Amino acid sequence: MKCIKNRSWIIFVLLILISYFQAKGTAEQTPDFKAKDISGLDVTLSELKGKVVLLDFWATWCPPCRVEVPNLREIYRKFKDEDFALISVSLDRDLQAARKFVKDKEMDWVHIIDWKAGREIATLYQVEYIPSTFVIGRKGKIEARQLRGDELKNKIAALLK
Repeated sequence: MKCIKNRSWIIFVLLILISYFQAKGTAEQTPDFKAKDISGLDVTLSELKGKVVLLDFWATWCPPCRVEVPNLREIYRKFKDEDFALISVSLDRDLQAARKFVKDKEMDWVHIIDWKAGREIATLYQVEYIPSTFVIGRKGKIEARQLRGDELKNKIAALLK
């Protein structure tokens, strides 16, 4: 009986280790979504396969999100002419304030500013706090998450090579 318990325990530990190393070693498949952008155009993530995509969750009332705006603007301007897309998903309830903020801060990339759609997409990505970022590689897999500043810029540059 003791041998069976030990064998079960060893198998259990091995299964956990295998799952851990598989998760660490491979990129995660990206949940797809379709929503309207700030201009009323459809945005479907799966249609961007072949591009490096930065998916950014934010809100105007979030101080750390506001701090990231210049960095996001710099990243967008640096990579916009390459196979790169930046999609910001606002979690604001005041949609007019979000639209005004985007215009005033010259945030010229794709924005999904729709409280319901934003919440649904955030749920798909299990966003627990903002700002939250997901870097999606050309094959449509999540390559990195929660990067900021130079680390984010360098990851995107590396994926675009």
